[in-house]
Amino acid sequence: MKGKSENKGNLFMDFFFPTTRNEMQDRGIRQPDIILISGEAYLDHPSSGVAILAHLLRSHGYSVAILDQPDWRSSEDFKRLGPPGLFFGVTSGSLDSMLANYTATGKKRRNNPRLTQREYAIPDKAVIVYCNRIKEVYKDIPIVIGGIEASMRRFGHYDYWSDSLRRSILLDTKADILVYGMGERQILEIAGRISKGEQLDGIKGTVIRLKKSPPSNAIKLPSFKEISSDKNSFAKSYLLQKQEQEPFTGKPLLEEYEHAVIIQYPPSLPLTTCEIDYIYELPFTRRAHTKYKIPVRSLEPVTFSIITHRGCFGDCSFCALCCHQGKFIQSRSVNSIIREVESIKKHPAFKGYIDDLGGPTANMYGMNCFRYIEGKDFIVFPSIIDGSNLSWNYNKKFMCNKNCIKCKNLSIDYSLLINLLKSLRSIKDIKKIFIRSGIRFDLAMKDERYLYELIKYHISGQLKVAPEHVSPGVLQLMNKSPLETFEKFYKSYIKINRELSKKQYLIPYFMVAHPGTGKKEAQELKDYILNKRIAIEQIQIFTPTPMTGSTCMYYTGKEPYSLTKIYIPRKNKEKEEQKRILFSYKKKSL
Repeated sequence: MKGKSENKGNLFMDFFFPTTRNEMQDRGIRQPDIILISGEAYLDHPSSGVAILAHLLRSHGYSVAILDQPDWRSSEDFKRLGPPGLFFGVTSGSLDSMLANYTATGKKRRNNPRLTQREYAIPDKAVIVYCNRIKEVYKDIPIVIGGIEASMRRFGHYDYWSDSLRRSILLDTKADILVYGMGERQILEIAGRISKGEQLDGIKGTVIRLKKSPPSNAIKLPSFKEISSDKNSFAKSYLLQKQEQEPFTGKPLLEEYEHAVIIQYPPSLPLTTCEIDYIYELPFTRRAHTKYKIPVRSLEPVTFSIITHRGCFGDCSFCALCCHQGKFIQSRSVNSIIREVESIKKHPAFKGYIDDLGGPTANMYGMNCFRYIEGKDFIVFPSIIDGSNLSWNYNKKFMCNKNCIKCKNLSIDYSLLINLLKSLRSIKDIKKIFIRSGIRFDLAMKDERYLYELIKYHISGQLKVAPEHVSPGVLQLMNKSPLETFEKFYKSYIKINRELSKKQYLIPYFMVAHPGTGKKEAQELKDYILNKRIAIEQIQIFTPTPMTGSTCMYYTGKEPYSLTKIYIPRKNKEKEEQKRILFSYKKKSL
């Protein structure tokens, strides 16, 4: 049942969700409806998925407590808040725990800026560990897993750190349901069903163990046994999963194991503008919980950042965004963002600077596919705000896996974004608005008006972009734009800076050891950087993470569409050597 004893009359800036029984008592909560467990420190900030879900659930009348950074070495700390009335929600945090704990070459990371203690930190495979500890204490209470670790390990997957295939994390955790992608719709539906004693099947954006006959339109993936014994079957499974990522036209997917079958229902519908406005205007304190004696370093650079949209249609092969947030851009209204800026101005620590304005890719705000925008089919669904009916229009015959950046159906109109930037700059007491989120330089080239706005008003001395490589073959495998596009952007960037009498640097990010990258390609990248006298700040060694196209290549040794063999740098010594090649000189940028 929903907790009715919590005082909800004061939605003010000093509200934190309880993390101890004493705090629960102060809030008037005898037993929370939902306990959210996170491996990271509790930041009451809109960049935190746990904070978003906690505020959303609270706005719907549920009492919520947060079990932050639990001591996983025993089950004792998992009794800290007692049992929830409805369910436990479990996440490792904003990163896969293995990625948080280890470098690309398998070395243990020294620290994690998202934590406040080092003694036991986040365990390897944190979601599994946390669920096992819960089961030791509370065997019959439902468990919901979500976040990036659960989302990207929802099917049988390649685990780089053990160099093996692992089965769905749903089975290893023995959780009742897995939420993939952004979880607002799912968590409200799950909470409502559990409170009514209803089954959890058929919820978009979730994965469960199949307990009855599958839907007639379900697609059967290669079984875990097949992908374990045949790498071509692994590639086939990856392509089928990618094909069914459409939120409107996607079909359920089945994966068989020796003693179980899991079913993934199609992705959750994207948030409408009014819904995403509602989410980001919930009453976040923008602070770490006051109990922490040590500052949470990850909060400082984002304290006064503003999220304008979700989603990314860039579809880089090595990136998890398309598999997690999806390709559909969900943009907030200009008025909502203005209201957030006005709210931030009241924060006692605010000094007039917006740290960052953007999303996964800052210059995709307001953009989407014409085939959806102009679709004649409608789907009606309940709003996450108040349950009233909303609708999306789409084309039910349309399913596409093309490169959106190059597609004529992409609606590229910077008018809304430029209007937003101008409106925010006109707000009293706002000194500077920085855009530090990554931008797609190939997309920025489509409208020079945006480049002028960006360079004139929103850069602090340098702009970071990610061409990633220069070799045509490697760029094609990465699904990145050709080198010529980057060079055109570079020239435009220099030209506009000169016209504006500014001297702002361009800092490119590059990646080594990606599938298809050998010593020859690394040397090619070094020669280019040297000849162009480009200042390099960071070189990333490719890390295979579950469910991405590049990881499929790394595991199979093949390009997944054609099954053509490609070179894979597997030895850590070779990966580090590729990185050393690029740092074997020192040059300053022009």
